[in-house]
Amino acid sequence: MTVDLTLGHTQRIIAAARDAGLTTPQTAYVLATAYHETAHTMQPVREAYYLGSKADAYRKKLRYYPWYGRGFAQLTWQYNYQRAGKQIGIDLIANPDAAMEPDNAARVLVLGSRDGWFTGKKLSDYINASKTDYTGARRIINGTDRAADIAAIAKEYAAALAAESPERQVQSILASLGLYTSKIDGIWGPKSQAALDAFNLAAGRIAALSPEI
Repeated sequence: MTVDLTLGHTQRIIAAARDAGLTTPQTAYVLATAYHETAHTMQPVREAYYLGSKADAYRKKLRYYPWYGRGFAQLTWQYNYQRAGKQIGIDLIANPDAAMEPDNAARVLVLGSRDGWFTGKKLSDYINASKTDYTGARRIINGTDRAADIAAIAKEYAAALAAESPERQVQSILASLGLYTSKIDGIWGPKSQAALDAFNLAAGRIAALSPEI
């Protein structure tokens, strides 16, 4: 596997992991989970997406419809939608499809993995200061299904995250905002600087318009 930290919504997940205080190994496992669960797209998916035109009929027969699996990790059942929505500040009961929005999906994946929403097991049970058990961490999401495969992917992500330079990180963020359209290579040149200048200019204008608190 060749890790691409710009694939799909990878950077959104990394940002959510950073906001949630995840360590690099924990972030690597969350990314590996998303990579596996989304068929290597890093895009939010709906349960049974692989059935194509038959998927909707399949979902309507599920006991937990309309709260079927959505997101980077499959959030299912009404009580899980209610809990997740409360934690991220979105009414997922009235609008379960909001779980497909990338920012919401990233937060559900990260917070759910960190706090044990999916199975009762959480990241710190397997990945902490004293151990990094990527294989066991599969129990956070789904027992031991494909545990070894996902562990191998997590190791690749961990190496990529460790190697990512600050310049490359900034380029990736600017690209996700549509401000940087050149190759994300960690080499800081005029185009990178111009994109950063545009970001700082926009941020300054927003700050100037914001009411004082």
